[in-house]
Amino acid sequence: MRLYCSPTSPYSRKVRVALLEQGIGESVELVMTDPFDPPPELLAANPMSKIPTLVTDRGEALPDSNLILEYLQARHGGLAPLPRGRRRWAALRLQRIAEGVIDAAVATVYERRRPESIVYIPFLDRQALAIRRAIELLELENGALSRDEVGVLEITAAVALSYLDFRLPYIEWRGAAPALDAWHAAFSQRASMTETAPPTA
Repeated sequence: MRLYCSPTSPYSRKVRVALLEQGIGESVELVMTDPFDPPPELLAANPMSKIPTLVTDRGEALPDSNLILEYLQARHGGLAPLPRGRRRWAALRLQRIAEGVIDAAVATVYERRRPESIVYIPFLDRQALAIRRAIELLELENGALSRDEVGVLEITAAVALSYLDFRLPYIEWRGAAPALDAWHAAFSQRASMTETAPPTA
């Protein structure tokens, strides 16, 4: 399999963490790619030029991190399954909230890269408020994050919080979320997280 990804993309990192947690990292070729200057192979696999994109060993192209995670779990297992019954929907809800943190943070990064004269400050303010509200919810329901098992919910939440530290440190989310901070600190020590940490230089 071949994974087109970026060392700084949180969507890519979700997949890379999952691969390591599943124990299949060595079976996937990582192709570090700039989606703004895409190679022809990425465009052939994903005309939207988005990362991550996984090309399976059958030549199928999967163009979305959540789709890739679903495929990897169905094909290889290794991640904790979602709980059953009502707890399943609660876990899926939290996963989407954590994914929303990533989406808002990435949108903020892109907006801040525009020329200063056309950066839309109300948009940035809205994203920051959305992130803070999401952190409050994750803190309130942090008991749903496993301390022992690793599933897509845990991976998404950990990567979201780490991306805030990496790109939006001014959010200072820890002050409002001590329990979430403790969970994240422990999860961040996992080899899958340390091995996929974005470059700091």
